Amino acid sequence: MEAEKTLTNEEIIRELLDLLKKNTMKEQANDVFEICTYVDGLEKKIVSMTEELTSMQDQIKKMQEDTLINNAKKALTEAQERLNARCEQIKSQVSEIKVQVKSTAKNIVDETKAKGRAALYRVTEFVGIKKRLLNVRTVVKDTIVSTDRDIARTALLAKGLRKAGQTVNNAFRTFADKPEVDYSQKEQKHHLTKAVLAPMKAVRKLLVSMEMHLDASIDKLDNLAMNVQFDKEKRMEQTKDKEQKAPDTEREIIYSPMVAEPQEYKYNADAFAARKTSEAKQETAGKELPKVREDKAR
Repeated sequence: MEAEKTLTNEEIIRELLDLLKKNTMKEQANDVFEICTYVDGLEKKIVSMTEELTSMQDQIKKMQEDTLINNAKKALTEAQERLNARCEQIKSQVSEIKVQVKSTAKNIVDETKAKGRAALYRVTEFVGIKKRLLNVRTVVKDTIVSTDRDIARTALLAKGLRKAGQTVNNAFRTFADKPEVDYSQKEQKHHLTKAVLAPMKAVRKLLVSMEMHLDASIDKLDNLAMNVQFDKEKRMEQTKDKEQKAPDTEREIIYSPMVAEPQEYKYNADAFAARKTSEAKQETAGKELPKVREDKAR
């Protein structure tokens, strides 16, 4: 797959990630990026599956023509076609997810440019792809089950063909007065093992990995919704604190009571000495007052 076709390299996705980071929504940006990475990973695995199935188809076509092999080829071709049909179904579903992701990103970016940061909370709309991801996961799980069944059948077929071949070989050896070969002492694999079983097992491995990617992307969507909600609550608290602090400050300025001038108080020995001095002055003043009055009387 070409790099420019991945979601993480789409211009609109990069623009959305940039807006989230600039608006202190780094965790949400990481969530969106990882979701896109998982979707890109699904596409890459689909490409690998297609390559394995094409190889399997080519190997089946190259199988020798005889009655026994022709019957086997028919069964194997049906198995390959079933896998290929499932692969195309998954590919179509993932393609629809990509379209929805890009469309959602564009709507969020456009509204953010028009209305500001609050529009970035719309990244929760990416959760809308969750249902599609769940549908893909269902198909993947079903395909794993059917692939396991086809692998088991193909293994039995290969074993039967191998034994049939060994029996025929020993029959010819007997006819030629040669000793039979004890194949139980030899581990021989029928060419079906390499031609068909190997690609089937490779496809199964890719399907299991794909299921893990789907689980991770679904978890990441839930995490994105949680992070957005957390950011909303955090900003609401900050706004509430600002609104509460503003009136309190105003009341302090307007209604602050008048305070008397501070007086200097003396304590302990200094206070006692000051009191004695004051009493002495009052006593002296009391003695001088009659004398003044006597002078006036004269």
